[in-house]
Amino acid sequence: MKKYDFLRKGAPRPSAGQLSDTKLFYRNCGLIYARFDDWKDIDRFYFIPLWLEMYYSCGWAMEMAPDPVWLGSFVRCSLEHPELFRYACPGCGRPVLPFRYTGSPLSGHVILEGNCACGWRGFESVSGWAVRATALRDRLAADSPRQAAVCERTAATSAGPAADRHRPATASTVRELLAWLGANR
Repeated sequence: MKKYDFLRKGAPRPSAGQLSDTKLFYRNCGLIYARFDDWKDIDRFYFIPLWLEMYYSCGWAMEMAPDPVWLGSFVRCSLEHPELFRYACPGCGRPVLPFRYTGSPLSGHVILEGNCACGWRGFESVSGWAVRATALRDRLAADSPRQAAVCERTAATSAGPAADRHRPATASTVRELLAWLGANR
């Protein structure tokens, strides 16, 4: 069985580059969260697709949100709902923002994975799968009109088929966002 066979038939599949880009977000999420206000209005960064694999599978798949999840939507959701997505680092007590959340809709259990500036890396187990899934799905829905407008503008100015609903042709990568953040300190 292939790793991504749990996804819906016809659902987009990540390339090796997209998986690598998602892992780059995992390693650099602290900087990306800290500088959100600098890049949140730049569509090519906001709509970077991430393949966070936020699903539960036990013979059937239940997603917190369908992959890919837009970088800006994920970060904004985590920042707007600190009571749901922020937890204290067990090493130093500072707040940790997650780079991924997974869990079980059956038990309601959620694992928030994150990194702390002190060097701690790990996860926090909490309850409330449904409320977290709803918050993320609501954020994605709220961002859909903006994303659709980006795709419409992209399709109108590019040759060839229109961009798919998840990745405007102008979407960037996490690597390009990090380079931009470094150049715009």
